[in-house]
Amino acid sequence: MKKNVMARVLASAAVVGVAGVLAGVMPSDAAAPSYAYKCWGTSADHCNVAVQAPKGWKFTQLDKFQAKFTKSNEMLRIDGIYAKVSPKAQVARKTAELKKVPGLKILSQSNGVTPSEIQWNNKKVVFYDVKYTYTDGARGQRVVTTRYADTLDGGKRAYLELTVGGSAKDQAELDAVLRKATQSVTLVG
Repeated sequence: MKKNVMARVLASAAVVGVAGVLAGVMPSDAAAPSYAYKCWGTSADHCNVAVQAPKGWKFTQLDKFQAKFTKSNEMLRIDGIYAKVSPKAQVARKTAELKKVPGLKILSQSNGVTPSEIQWNNKKVVFYDVKYTYTDGARGQRVVTTRYADTLDGGKRAYLELTVGGSAKDQAELDAVLRKATQSVTLVG
């Protein structure tokens, strides 16, 4: 099963890469991390979630639908949440929870649509996110963006939660990592 899923994911990525080169829209290589597909699930041979994550970042599977990738002070976490509400409603819930945390400051809320790189997903991923900051005793000030994405139903359900976090100086790289993850994440089974 895993080989079939990875073959489909890689074939989708190849088509997108060729289309990008032909259209002349490939991003600059300057300071951009390289990416590779990572898949995890209920067992070693079953994939539930797949995403393009930065190469060289440490992978830790947290449960069958959740994993995190870390590099020194930076983090990407993906969770297949299958919420029964929209990404917009999920951000409202998250924002209400965050406002109860002492010392936490909401920096912004935003939304958007981005093309999906995965053939069996909807052509566009609809997302809503909240960006906030807090102080961690060991690591100092952290800036976090939590994004809720609908990869299948055009904004009706938040299927995935994607979170990036790091210091203020890490934000350009983390924004690029979040953008790539949003375009390449998929629920497989």
